[in-house]
Amino acid sequence: MPQDNKAFRLLRLLFFLSGSYPKTRKECTDFLNIRESAFYNYRNELIAIGFNLRQKDGKYWVEAEDKPTHILANLLHFSEEEAYVLAKSIDNIEGHMLPAKRLKQKLVAFLNQDKAVEAYLEKEKPEMVSILHKAIKNKKQVLLKNYASGNSQTIRNRRVEPFEFKDDFNLVWAYDTDVKLNRQFKICRMEDVLETPFCWEYERLHRSTPVDVFRNTGEPNKHVEFELNVRARNLLMEEYPLTEKYITEISKNHFLFKALVAKYEGPARFVLGMAEDICMVGDDGFRKFVKEKTNKCKHFL
Repeated sequence: MPQDNKAFRLLRLLFFLSGSYPKTRKECTDFLNIRESAFYNYRNELIAIGFNLRQKDGKYWVEAEDKPTHILANLLHFSEEEAYVLAKSIDNIEGHMLPAKRLKQKLVAFLNQDKAVEAYLEKEKPEMVSILHKAIKNKKQVLLKNYASGNSQTIRNRRVEPFEFKDDFNLVWAYDTDVKLNRQFKICRMEDVLETPFCWEYERLHRSTPVDVFRNTGEPNKHVEFELNVRARNLLMEEYPLTEKYITEISKNHFLFKALVAKYEGPARFVLGMAEDICMVGDDGFRKFVKEKTNKCKHFL
């Protein structure tokens, strides 16, 4: 079987480590279903081949530079949610069990949860994205004109170093040269994108971060837990497909959602919108966050 081939696993590891954020050794061994000793062998082989495999704080990643992995990473770029929905769609194919099985095997074997097939940029995306794409390719800074930020509640120009597209070119990861942080910028919030003559200055700091099941970015280190009825469960899975993996049935027509998230905002919006169908369980941090939101809504009444 191809999956048992060492070269096949080495290529999968290359794709995995070329994703949007560094991976731990355990994430790599779990992804490939290999022993720790095998991981170190593969790591050494990637280095010997010439790939720039980096390590910091127990996490690994491949810096693409101008190597073939950069081309492959741009060609195959799925979000976790897209891969999950695609896998479920394949499961629903009727009357073609063998082709469906093969499609599923290829998806699971070759695409990590952060990859998807991208369309031709220049033909299908607006001019702003073309400018950003050119800036990424040429390692240039750009000016985001009148960017409307939901976090700071401001509309102002941002000089940034774009380095990675996400969500089918609907947003871009870039290093904000003013605040010295990596941030996601949504294309729809940009009035315009202007080219600049300035080259990247902070390439060594360019890093994108994971995206949780509510599509918020950051390290998933906040515990969220609540009980749902059938209606709330259905809406949760429809709006956020990846949450299905964290829902368990605890009694007939009664379910529990339990997961780690990057931010409380996403699950809190859902909980407050479905308050009559949900029972809060934990943790204390999430309960406090929802309570504070509820108190701020009293002026509506």
